[in-house]
Amino acid sequence: MSRTLTIAVLAGIASGAFFIAPMFGPILGMLLINFTHLPLFLVGLGLGTTATSVSVAAGSVLIGAAAGFGPLVSFAVVFGIPVILVTRQTLLSRAIAGGDPEWYPPGRVLSLLVGYGIVTFVVVYLTMAGRETGLVGEMEITLGQIFAMLAPQLGDEQRQMAASQWATMLPAGLVASWLVTLAINSAIAQRILVGMGANRRPSLDLGQIKVPMAFSYAILASGALWLFADGQAGFIGQTLTIILATAYLFMGLAVVHHVSRPWPGRPLALTFFYMLLLFLLGLPGFALVAGLGLADQLFGLRQRFTTAAPDKEDD
Repeated sequence: MSRTLTIAVLAGIASGAFFIAPMFGPILGMLLINFTHLPLFLVGLGLGTTATSVSVAAGSVLIGAAAGFGPLVSFAVVFGIPVILVTRQTLLSRAIAGGDPEWYPPGRVLSLLVGYGIVTFVVVYLTMAGRETGLVGEMEITLGQIFAMLAPQLGDEQRQMAASQWATMLPAGLVASWLVTLAINSAIAQRILVGMGANRRPSLDLGQIKVPMAFSYAILASGALWLFADGQAGFIGQTLTIILATAYLFMGLAVVHHVSRPWPGRPLALTFFYMLLLFLLGLPGFALVAGLGLADQLFGLRQRFTTAAPDKEDD
């Protein structure tokens, strides 16, 4: 067995083990499952798309043997296929004047993932539409069972009310958190590979992320549907708006990274910004940053900061 194949198989087994970890230890397992992407990205960004496919296959075999067909499909859809897609697109390049490679833009990778998340939601929604309760009803039942275990002191009415409130938000929250987790894992993998000198391409420049203008039309349409429609139409509008807003969250962060380039003590300033965003501002802060990203697309905020230092790759 070649060295590349061995590494790919072992990484796939590690990824599969992270995925099924909650079956054997709920607390530690819920932490480890967040890093299911990481071994796959280490292989993909270091060894290429074919090696990533081998890792996904190895992880799928482990999960299928340990947990069955359902979890295997979940692993492939949520973790395996997206990493293969990201790896393939990220490693694309073309030669430009002077012979230097021009790498596939990070904004197009982000757009691809957002589209993948939307398609996955639509497929799940249509699949569940054949059931009596529908997707939202299934979410309510699942959340009710979780609340019964985690908060047994709540009465049936309180538990049902909480489940109903969260059920409509859960699908969008899952897709948005998946996008963020995937981005974090890819960044960690790239950082490790750069430190080892094993990266195939330079690190993505967060300050250069842009998504297509069509996204702005889509989010305005879905937002209007969310505000003015009721029932299932309103739920679909809400879900699509939040998923699309995740793309603008990254664009808002791109504005912050671009504007801060000439600042002295920039790493410390960015660290403070992220700590403030994560631990103090919370969801309103994320909404503001997403709004900043949308404003950048509509009004060209980054273009107005002409005094910013020349673009460089963020490690």
